Amino acid sequence: MNEFHNATYLGVFLDEMEEQLQCLDDALLTLESDRGKVETIQTIFRAAHTLKGSSAVMGFQRLNELTHQMESVFDLIRNGQLEVTSELLNILFDCVDYIKQLRQSILGGEMTEGETAPLLKRLEAVRDLSILASESCEQEVNKDENKETFTSNIVFDEFQKEQIQSALINGYDAMAIYVQLSKEAAMKYVRAKLVHINLQELGEVIVCSPELESIETDEQFNGTVVYTLITQEIQKVILHSLNQVSQIDSVNIVAITDQNLDAISIVREAPVIEPAKAEVEVIETGRSESKVEGKVESKVQVTQTVRVDVERLEGLLNLVGELIIDNTRLRSIRAKLTEHFKDNNDVAILNDISNHLSTVVADLQEGMMKTRMLPIEHLFGRFPRMVRDLAQKANKEIELIIEGKETELDRTLIEEISDPLIHILRNSADHGLELPDERAKLGKSRKGTIILRASHQGNMIVITIADDGKGIDIEKVKEMAVRKGFVTEEEVNQMTDKELTFLIFRSGVSTANQVTDLSGRGVGMDIVKSHIEKLNGVIDIETVRNEGTVFTIKLPLTLAIIRSLLVKFGTSTFAIPLVNVIEIFRLQVADIRLVQGKEVCMFRNQVLPLVRLHDKLNVQEDAEQNRDRLFVVIVGVADKRVCLIVDQTIGNHEIVIKPLGSYIGNVPFIAGSTILGDGHVAHILDVGSIAREVGSYYEKKVLDAREEAQLESRNKKYVTFQLADMKFGIAISKMKEIVPVPEIHSLVSAAPNVLGMINLRGLLLPVYDLRRRLGMENIEISFSSRILICEVSGHEVGLMVDEVTEVSRLSEAELEEAPDHVLRNSDFLEAIYKKEQQFILLLNLEKMLNLEYSKKKEAG
Repeated sequence: MNEFHNATYLGVFLDEMEEQLQCLDDALLTLESDRGKVETIQTIFRAAHTLKGSSAVMGFQRLNELTHQMESVFDLIRNGQLEVTSELLNILFDCVDYIKQLRQSILGGEMTEGETAPLLKRLEAVRDLSILASESCEQEVNKDENKETFTSNIVFDEFQKEQIQSALINGYDAMAIYVQLSKEAAMKYVRAKLVHINLQELGEVIVCSPELESIETDEQFNGTVVYTLITQEIQKVILHSLNQVSQIDSVNIVAITDQNLDAISIVREAPVIEPAKAEVEVIETGRSESKVEGKVESKVQVTQTVRVDVERLEGLLNLVGELIIDNTRLRSIRAKLTEHFKDNNDVAILNDISNHLSTVVADLQEGMMKTRMLPIEHLFGRFPRMVRDLAQKANKEIELIIEGKETELDRTLIEEISDPLIHILRNSADHGLELPDERAKLGKSRKGTIILRASHQGNMIVITIADDGKGIDIEKVKEMAVRKGFVTEEEVNQMTDKELTFLIFRSGVSTANQVTDLSGRGVGMDIVKSHIEKLNGVIDIETVRNEGTVFTIKLPLTLAIIRSLLVKFGTSTFAIPLVNVIEIFRLQVADIRLVQGKEVCMFRNQVLPLVRLHDKLNVQEDAEQNRDRLFVVIVGVADKRVCLIVDQTIGNHEIVIKPLGSYIGNVPFIAGSTILGDGHVAHILDVGSIAREVGSYYEKKVLDAREEAQLESRNKKYVTFQLADMKFGIAISKMKEIVPVPEIHSLVSAAPNVLGMINLRGLLLPVYDLRRRLGMENIEISFSSRILICEVSGHEVGLMVDEVTEVSRLSEAELEEAPDHVLRNSDFLEAIYKKEQQFILLLNLEKMLNLEYSKKKEAG
C-alpha cells in the first residue's frame, strides 16, 4: 500500500468512490429486476473498472484485488457466461458494502484496509461455477467441432499494440475475431468486406489480416480472415451481427487481455512515414475512436463540474448575507430621502441604482443559495438498496416508490435528515407492512408499497413516507405508554387518537410484538423526534388501521438565510422562523382558561398552552396594547404546539442568521440574531426550547366525516382588514400572500382606481385602491398599510388596505345578503357578517374589479 496514499488526490478519490458506489448500488438493483438489460450490465462493468483503476493509483492493494475480481465476474455476466441470481447479487452487494466501509474508515483517518479474503473466495467460487456455462457458449460459437480452430498469431505494429493497451485501460474490450468464409463463396472479398462493415458499426477494426484489398488477387487465400476489434459490445451482439452475412462457415472469438496480448501477437516495427501522412493517420484514428465513444456518450450524460472547498462557499455565503443586510438598510435610507427630497434628481438616480442593486443582490443570493443546495436524490438514492435488504431479512415483498427526488435541499440538512428517514423506513418495512400471506388474506396485493415523496411548499421542504400496511395499533401504544409510566390510566382514557399516536415518540414505546435486529426496541421514533426538533422542523402522523400510515416532515430549506415572522414584545423586535409558524389569530381575553394554574386557550377544538414570554425575555409589555383582544401566534416543532402572546406582528422578512458567539454562550429561548434594515438587532426565538419547556402534545378532535363536512360547508375562512373605521373581509381561498407596501410605479392612462404597478420578486402586479373603488376618502400610506396579493378572475392583483387584522372563520348562519335598496353597488358585497359587536363587509372582488370584462375586451 502506498505510504502516503497520494494525499493530494485523496479527496478526489473518495468523491469518485462515492459516485461509483452509488452507481453500482442503483445498477445492481436494476439488474435484479431486469436481468437481461445490456445497458445496465455495461454501466456496472464501467463502474467496477473505474474503481479498480483508481484504487491501484492510490495504492489500495486489497481494494484493487477485490474490484479486479468483481470486474471479472461482471465481465462473465456481460458475455452471457454467468447467470444473474439472487445469491450472486448478495455477494456483489456484500463487496459494495465492504468498499463503503473502507471509504468511511478513510474519512475517519483510518487508512488500514480490512480483510478481503472471504469475499475473494466467494467471487472465485462464482467464477469456477461459470466454467460450464462458458464451455457451453464456446460450443455455440463453434458450430462445427470438426472445423479448424484459428488461433494463429496476429501481426501488430507498435502503434496498434498501444491502441489495444489504451483501450483496455479505458474500459473497452479487444477481440480477435476469426471468420472462416465458405469455400463455395464466389466473391470472398465481398463477404469479407461485409463482415468488416458490420464490425465497424460495433466499434473500431484496427487490424484486418490479410488486408481486404489483397484477397481478390491472392490465389493462396484459404478463406480465413482475422479482424481485431475494439468495442464495448458483448460477444452475443457481435455474433448476431455476423449472422446477417451469408456464406460464413464458422466464427471464433478470442478475447485479447493484458495477459494474452503478447502471446497471440507478433510486433513488427512501425513503418517510417512522412509527418503529413502521420497526421492523416492520427486524424482518421481519432475519428474512428470518437465514433466508439459517441456510442457510449449517447447513453451517459457527462456534467461539467468544478470541486470547490466547502469552507470557501460558506465564506462567500456569509459575505452575501452582509450584502443583504446593507442593501436592506440602503433601501430604508432611500425611502426616507425620497420622502424628504421628492423632486431632487440625485435622489431619483439613487432610487434607480438602489433598485438595480436590489435585483443584483437578489440574483446573487439565489445563486449562492443554489451552491448549498443538492437534489435530495443524493439522500433518497441510498434507500432502495436498504429497503431491498430489509425485505429479504423480513421475508416480505416490498416496492419502494420514490417521487420528487429532484427536489433541492440544503446540503447540511441532507445528512441531518438521513437518520430520521432511515428509522421511519425500517419501521414501515418491519412492522408496518404485513407478510405476503397476511396481505393476501386481507385482500391486498402480496407486495407492500412504501412511497417516499419530497416537494417544496413555500419556504419549506415537505417529506412524506407512506405505506399501505396495517397502520399503528393505538391500543398497543396506549398499553405500552401506561406500562412505561409515561401516562396514567385515567389520562390515557381522556386522550384522543391523535394524542395517543404521538406517544410513539416517547423512548421505549413500540408496537412490535418482538424485538428484531431491524426494530422493536422503541428508540427509533424517539431519535426521529429529537432530530426533527434539532432542525426546527415539524412532524405529523396520519394512520388508519389496516390501511396504512403517513409520516409528514416539514423542514426549512436552508439553515443560513430563512424567512421569518417579525413580532414585537414590548419595544423589542424578535423573529420567529416561518417554518414553525402554524397560524396567527386574535384571542379574546375572556376566552383564556386556567388548567392547574397554567393559562390555556381553546382554538378550533384544540387545548393549547398559552405563553407570555415578556418576563422570560426580560422585556416590558406594551402599555398601549388592546387588552381585550390579544395577538396570538401558534408555533410548532416536531409534535408539539404552543401559543405565544405577542404585542404586535410586523410581517414576513428574509433574515440572515448570525450566531450569538461563544463569549455570550447559550441564552434561553434565543437561537441567534439578525440585523434589520434599520440597523437594529432582532433576536431569533428558539421555538424548540420554548416548546420543550411548555409544549403540549398536539390534540385535534377527529370529527365524524359527515359532521366535519357539514362544519366545513357552514364555516368559511376570511382575511379581515380595515379601511378607515370599517371592517372588510375577503375569502382566504383567493389570497396568495400579504406584503408590506413597496415602491409603487405610476402608469399612464390607468383606471382611476389603479394606483400603479409593483415588482414582486420579478413579477409585475397592478395595485388597486379599494378606498377609491368604494367611494371612500383617500389617506396617506401608513406604517400599518399592507398590500393583499389575490387571484381575481385568473389575474394576480394587489389590493391596498389600511391594516390587516386577522383570519376569521365565519359561520354562514350569521351571513346576510347586502340590501339592494340601500347601496349603490350592492354587487360589490358578497354578504354582511354580523354577530354581537362584530360587523364585517365581505367583498365580491370579481364584480368589484370587473377584470372579466377587461379580458373580453382584450380578446375582442
